[in-house]
Amino acid sequence: MSSFSIGQFSLEYWQSLTEEAQTNLSLGEYYQAEECYGHALTEAQKLIDDLSLSAQYEHSARLYKTACYNLARVCQYQARTDDAFYYHQLAHIQIQQFADKQQLTPVTRYSALQVLDGTIVTLLEYYQQSNVKASKKFADALINEHVAFMEKHNNMNLLSEAPQETTGCGQCEGCVVPDTENAVIH
Repeated sequence: MSSFSIGQFSLEYWQSLTEEAQTNLSLGEYYQAEECYGHALTEAQKLIDDLSLSAQYEHSARLYKTACYNLARVCQYQARTDDAFYYHQLAHIQIQQFADKQQLTPVTRYSALQVLDGTIVTLLEYYQQSNVKASKKFADALINEHVAFMEKHNNMNLLSEAPQETTGCGQCEGCVVPDTENAVIH
């Protein structure tokens, strides 16, 4: 496990919490898994809240989304659909607000917008499967809002390559940009 720390955020701590939660989840210990994933979300929230930590760290949005989605997964295992939806919405809203911050580097913004594309798909899937009468209206409104948001950012999410050439994030040891994707792998 690589060690990376900026300010009060520690990737190693986030990873250890996530690994412990995954172990608990695999053992069916949902309360303990949810508790660890909750602490991982609190750690990732530091990146979203404090731009001095995250403006140049392109993985901020991805870590935040992962923490939210892990909590949603625990809720889904317990048939707590509304709670799972809450965490999916939380990821979408927080990452959208994060991506809108002017202090982000182009690569960090690009990464956040790419993550945001994933969150909208999850929310639309929920609306598609939902029995709520107004689901189609909610889905249509979400799509319209997403399109307007991405247009505001010059559809940067549609670029086939990140705004800057990079061989890694420059902050973590061992990051690699695969030839076929624009994601950095640790």
